[in-house]
Amino acid sequence: MIELVPLLAVLLALIFLRVDIAFAIATVSYLWLLVAGESMTTGVTRIFSGLNSFVLLAIPFFLLAGELMNNSEITDRIVRFANYTIGRIRGGLAQANVLASLFFAGITGAAVADVAALGSVFIPAMSEEGYDTDFSSALTAASSIVGPIIPPSIIIVIYGSVTNTSIGALFAAAVVPGLLLGGALMVITGVLSVQRDFPSHSPDVERSEVPSLVFDSLVALTMPAIILGGILGGIFTPTEAAAVACVYALLIGGVLYRTLTGDKIIESLSVTLERSTQLYAIIGFASILSWMLAKEGITRELGATLVEMGLSPAVYMLVVGLILLFVGTWLEIGAAAIILAPTLASIAQTLGIPAYQFGIMFIVTLNFGLITPPLGICLFAASSVSDRPVWGISKKVVPFYVADIAVLLAIIYLPQLTMAFPRATGF
Repeated sequence: MIELVPLLAVLLALIFLRVDIAFAIATVSYLWLLVAGESMTTGVTRIFSGLNSFVLLAIPFFLLAGELMNNSEITDRIVRFANYTIGRIRGGLAQANVLASLFFAGITGAAVADVAALGSVFIPAMSEEGYDTDFSSALTAASSIVGPIIPPSIIIVIYGSVTNTSIGALFAAAVVPGLLLGGALMVITGVLSVQRDFPSHSPDVERSEVPSLVFDSLVALTMPAIILGGILGGIFTPTEAAAVACVYALLIGGVLYRTLTGDKIIESLSVTLERSTQLYAIIGFASILSWMLAKEGITRELGATLVEMGLSPAVYMLVVGLILLFVGTWLEIGAAAIILAPTLASIAQTLGIPAYQFGIMFIVTLNFGLITPPLGICLFAASSVSDRPVWGISKKVVPFYVADIAVLLAIIYLPQLTMAFPRATGF
């Protein structure tokens, strides 16, 4: 067995030096191939093997659909609807921030996109109404992690691909936990609003505009309904559903609203190409690392150790949750899923844990890393939008993190939260 500690130390050093995660993983993987005396072509073979999956074609389509919808100026309509419906209560603008994230989650499925799009609107608006900017930034970052959980979700596609779990069923299983996360954040926001005497918001909306606001919200919600309904109804595969979502976004932006110009379509394609390339690079290089760990027997030893501990299903999920909370703070969630999910999901199956419950627990927990220092990417995105220090925002995110942990415990101890919807839809 090759000594892996130095190689893992190199990986951590590269990550903390802010080297792109794909290149950090590639460097360590090829160093291992060199030390182990393996052919360099082995790396190419593992990359191709990791990417040779039809379901992974859904990734660029989901990304493109989200970009097209965002460039159709649907964001402004979602914000106005959220402000109108919930903005009048105490702390209403903060509550509207969370509600808008729930809407936005069904469009993009990406946390960073949520922070960039909604943060640029809500953070300045909340500051003008007297909210602490660090709090506004923390709330925006905390609510953004709902994005990769509520369908469509890129991380669910990746997890389903590497564990051979039904993506449609995972989409169904994620709906209730995603809404529960949003609800928990709204409860915490409500408590803080009373304690800190946050102001109510008076949205500038005429009565005659209400029907159009309702219509716009239904337009936004129709896309995730098409995706989820089509997959659960057996009409589409996940990849086909993603392609249909792109067509829907083109019709909405180009025909209905007429805000999606040729330049915006090209911009959407450009951003999609860039982000897809980044994700595929991570998936490909992480496939080498995953194979490397399996070949060295690390994943087998980890599995054997956990099995020998004789853990109950709930305790096992708690242990895995703690591991993922740590891993999620420094490793990109797609890479973490590729490296860890196959082994951990296999053990969960041995212990009799429902595949969809474990999958959603795994995905939800990894997403907490997006708002956890030192490398929480959503914290840095919120810092960039608000021009506030990351550590100041991190302190304000603590109450929301506690709410997230409470939801995680509910997922572990109440399997019906994740299993009811899949069972009702035939999974």
